[in-house]
Parts: sequence; C-alpha cells; structure tokens
Amino acid sequence: MTPKQYFEFRKHYELVKEAKYLVKHCKAKKTADMIKLIAFKQKAGMMPIDYIERYDHAWKD
Repeated sequence: MTPKQYFEFRKHYELVKEAKYLVKHCKAKKTADMIKLIAFKQKAGMMPIDYIERYDHAWKD
C-alpha cells in the first residue's frame, strides 16, 4: 500500500465514522441537525447515507 492510498483510505474511514454518527443522532428535522448534514455534504460531496453506502467497506478487501 502506498502512502497516497493509506491517506485516501484514512480519509474515507474518518468520513464514514462521522456519517454514521450523523445518521444515528441527527434524525430530527431541526435547523441545527440540518446544518450538520449540509456541512457534511459540503465536506464529503454527498449526503451521509449515500457516503456510507459507497465507502463503508472500501478499505476491506
């Protein structure tokens, strides 16, 4: 594994962990929760549920 691959996998792992937290704890349609979800979308490029589906097991072969 190259250093570039390692840092890419590490980034995805941290974002998946954050996405799982947001999906679990931000279920209400409150303004604060929506701001957190939109901030994650800006950081990762997609909503937390979509990010989990795409990258949840990306580093496990």
